[in-house]
Parts: sequence; structure tokens; C-alpha cells
Amino acid sequence: MGGRPYALVAALLALVVLVGCDHPSQPHRASPAPVGSTSPARPAATGLTGRIAYNTEDGDLWVMNADGSGRHQVTHSGDGNDFDPSWSPDGRRIVFRTSRGEHLPDTASIGLDGIFVVNADGSGERAIHPPTGGLFPDWSPDGRWIAFSGVQPPSDRPDYLFVMRPDGTGVRPVSTALASECAEWSPDGSKIAFCGHWGSADSDFDVGVMNADGSHVRRLTNAPGHDYPGAWSPDGTQLAFSSDRNGSSEFWIMNVDGTHQRRLIDTPGAGEAPNAWLPDGRIVISSAKPDQVLPDWYLIRPDGTHITALPQLHGAQSPIDWLPCTPRTVC
Repeated sequence: MGGRPYALVAALLALVVLVGCDHPSQPHRASPAPVGSTSPARPAATGLTGRIAYNTEDGDLWVMNADGSGRHQVTHSGDGNDFDPSWSPDGRRIVFRTSRGEHLPDTASIGLDGIFVVNADGSGERAIHPPTGGLFPDWSPDGRWIAFSGVQPPSDRPDYLFVMRPDGTGVRPVSTALASECAEWSPDGSKIAFCGHWGSADSDFDVGVMNADGSHVRRLTNAPGHDYPGAWSPDGTQLAFSSDRNGSSEFWIMNVDGTHQRRLIDTPGAGEAPNAWLPDGRIVISSAKPDQVLPDWYLIRPDGTHITALPQLHGAQSPIDWLPCTPRTVC
């Protein structure tokens, strides 16, 4: 990893709060420990639907039903590391970031990796990243595009946002803002939330939003430290994000115009990050103390109440992707 802006991400890694941001390849471990093997400190969440894609500590992708059933391994990374999965909207494929991809040298130490697509049953794996590599892939709600961060040769400049078709063709930039990363499509696909610099390439990250074609870029946060988007509300009116403006990563919510920013919970000594906002209004968060290798997982309401545990995600790294069940989804 290393270099701008990944020193800050390394600090977040110590809290196991990735929020879709870069993390380095990890040592491969044989015989991965199963997730969902410990008892939660809080009551377990109920009424869960959908499918979850996640990676374990040994660097392989897995999928399961939201209740923990139907668990199966999707990728076999060998000595590599597969992480940061994003479902296609029909639930048939997953795009993910991997250390296994071959690309041009990362001269600016941005953290460029490979971007692969694989069928949910583990078949059909293929690389789709451009020659320069990429990071932070996120599948659009209509299934036509994958947003990602990348560079154009020469790569000795900050990265910015691109979109490409799921087969890797049609690559085009949609934002040239400094270090535009962490893309999150709005539920209707009309907008993209992202993290970026509004000063120099070494300045703090703040959350911004723009139209899907790159127009009407707006800055939403302006606070000391680093803010990263985590998830849109199902109706597209709010954004969950993480912020370390108070010294450690905390879980915040705001309106999509940047107003009414509020910290949802305060857990001293723990770093928290939103990963998904479910159709029933509950938000999936990861939470970890600095000495935790892997986070704990919870559901919480948008008003900060009724926190329940997700023991089926014990052993999963952050970020995960939670695909709701819809008439068009394979669940």
C-alpha cells in the first residue's frame, strides 16, 4: 500500500474499518475458519433476507444467504487476496478487487490492484481491469456499468473515478477530482457518492456526490480528518458514512445535500463503519477495537436504537456487500 493517501487507510485497518478503502495483501492461510461460530453479545438479528458476499482473513470470497445458510466459497486466491466484493443487481455475478491482477507499475503507490468478475457459483472468473489496474469497484443498479478508481498512463498522478462495462470495455472517466475513490451508486443509479480531496493530494478525504455522468459535483462534508461514504438509504435521501473527525472512525448519517450530519452511536475505543442499508431501514455496521483482527457485525436503526448482532458474519472482513432480494434477483 504505502504513499498518498494510504497511510491513513493503514490507520483505519488497525481498527478493521475499511469502508471500501484499500487494504494490502494479507498472508494466505490454509483451511479458513468458518464464520458465524461465536455467540453475539447482543440478541441476534431476525427477519433477514438477501445474499451476502464477503471475504475471510485468508483472502478468499464467500457468499451466503442473509441468515447464514447456503454458505459456499467463490474464489480461491492462492497466495493472493480477493476482497471488496460488489454484487451485480441480478445476483448472478460479483465484481471484486484482487492482488492477483497484472497491471502496469503503480508508480504513485496509489494501491492499484486487479479487478475481476466471477459468477456467484465460482465459475467464469476473469480480469476486467484496464492495463493500469484499478480499485474500489462498485456495480451500478441497472447492471450496465462498474464504477472504479484508476489512473491513465502515466500513472504518477492522483486517481479519479471511471466507469466500465462488466466485460471491461468502454472505460471512461467520470471525475477528475483529486484522489476520487470509494464510489457508491445511489439506489436509482442517477448519482455516485465518493470520497475525495478538495485541496492538495495530501489533504483530508471528504464525501462528495455527483451525477452518474460526472456533472454537478458537490462537496458534502468539510471536517478535519477523513470521511468515507458507506451506504445510501433505500429511498436515496440519506447517506451513511464514517468519519474520524473526533479522533477515531465513527458512524454518521447525513442528508444527501450534506445537511443534518449526526453521529449515530458513540462506542469509546471502537472504530465503526456502515456497510449496507437494508430495504427495511436497518443499517449493517462493522465495529472493532484497535486490537481486533476482525470486526464484530451489527444491525442498527437509523435513529441509533435496537442494535442487534449478526453472528453469521463472524470472521468476515469489512467491507461486505449485502444484496437485497427483489423480483429480478437470484436469491
